[in-house]
Amino acid sequence: MKKFIAFLKSLFKSPKKDLKKILPTLEELQKQMLSIEAMDNKVEAIVRLFQVISPVQDSGGFSQTLSVLQAKNYGQLTETIGALEILQKHINNAGRSPYGMNQTKKGQEVTAADVFLGDVFGIWTKPASYWLSKQDELKKEFRVDISKDPKNPVTTWYCLNDYQAGIFVKSHTDGILEKITILLAA
Repeated sequence: MKKFIAFLKSLFKSPKKDLKKILPTLEELQKQMLSIEAMDNKVEAIVRLFQVISPVQDSGGFSQTLSVLQAKNYGQLTETIGALEILQKHINNAGRSPYGMNQTKKGQEVTAADVFLGDVFGIWTKPASYWLSKQDELKKEFRVDISKDPKNPVTTWYCLNDYQAGIFVKSHTDGILEKITILLAA
């Protein structure tokens, strides 16, 4: 009986209205992700990513819309719900965390002083503001110990910018953009 009632509700209460409510947030998030993705300095990009994602996480992300759509789902919304669930996971994983890279508290503005990078390849953890201020020095600091080609060693800046921040930013911007594309087409 519950399934039948859910089916009837899904016929009369269109999920399009629920998706329309989050449309401005999705479009702004898409615009911001494209901007972050295009940034060459990935340490600055990761700070910007946290600045964009943290307020969305603070507001609960898309959890309310997700709950509403799940209640209306009778199989017709499975792809949309799946995309929204993964988008919500990206927001949670790229948001605030007391033990992660972005250790800010709810409502707190994210700055380069609040984003922590390091703890890779024996590099100490320090704020992004520190690494950005030492960028020129770090580009000259070669890491023969971790380079595959000793004649062409990587730099400490590469470890932080390309390896740590770059991979994190790419993973989240690509994933978020992919799911937003699905949701905008729904």
